Amino acid sequence: MKKTISIILCICLLALSFASCKGAENKNNATIADSVKYTYDAAYSFNDAVLRAYNDLCKSVIAGESEVRINSGFIDDVFQLFYTSFPLSAIVKSFVPENAVYRIEYKSKEPHADAMLFLEKINQIKSEVYSENKTEYAIKLYSKIASMVKISENSAITCYETVMKGEGTSFSYSNMFEYLLAQNDIKAYHILCEDENGASRAMSMAEIDGELYYFDVFRESEDNGGKLLRFFGMITDDIEAYGIRNVIYTNRQSAANSSDLRFDSLRNCKKYEIKDDKLLVTDKNGEIVQIAL
Repeated sequence: MKKTISIILCICLLALSFASCKGAENKNNATIADSVKYTYDAAYSFNDAVLRAYNDLCKSVIAGESEVRINSGFIDDVFQLFYTSFPLSAIVKSFVPENAVYRIEYKSKEPHADAMLFLEKINQIKSEVYSENKTEYAIKLYSKIASMVKISENSAITCYETVMKGEGTSFSYSNMFEYLLAQNDIKAYHILCEDENGASRAMSMAEIDGELYYFDVFRESEDNGGKLLRFFGMITDDIEAYGIRNVIYTNRQSAANSSDLRFDSLRNCKKYEIKDDKLLVTDKNGEIVQIAL
């Protein structure tokens, strides 16, 4: 009898322990989900109703829900934001209209777990490069992606896969950079263009202290393994100088002209360091240029 009671108590304790762990996991997942900012490419401008519907869709996907309600009048705009700006769109197989809702079909059996793993990686990167100074944050983030992510032979690789696998193309490098900039409230734009050989590629544009600049994190990785900042904070003349042309936003509008020379010394960057709220750039002649952050 005593043995039977002991076994029952052990089972109860294990059940309570499991429930406690599961509760802690659910609480942690909820905290991660709540910390997400549902950002989008700054080239787009939609009304509040569309943005609310976009937020609802993103939340539903993170939660792994099977359906979402979206006003049919907003659906094209919402899907445009979803597929251009939300990396976790990659885990969705399709949306099927059904009565007054859209049924969500996923590519895996555990979409919520996939979403949590992705968000954990995003939060880890953010914490490693975080700075209250947004320019410093942009520099550290750019450097980290350019040095951490390897070049992929998969031309169709998504931003989601680049974050999870650590490899990508100019398109997914740029998407990853833009997404993480926007997570720290920095306006970011995905740029489509052609290189000097006429091949399609991508780069980024972002607003730093009220000025627009171009960023080619993929070429930084190609050029020097992400050790320098030669393609950070470029202007229109810079990208044209190395053969970039037909520069447009994802909404197919011509990209804005960039002309501020704040980061001009980086074109000849040999090494750099951040010290006392300044970016110290050593150029190819050994001269040190200070850029206030």
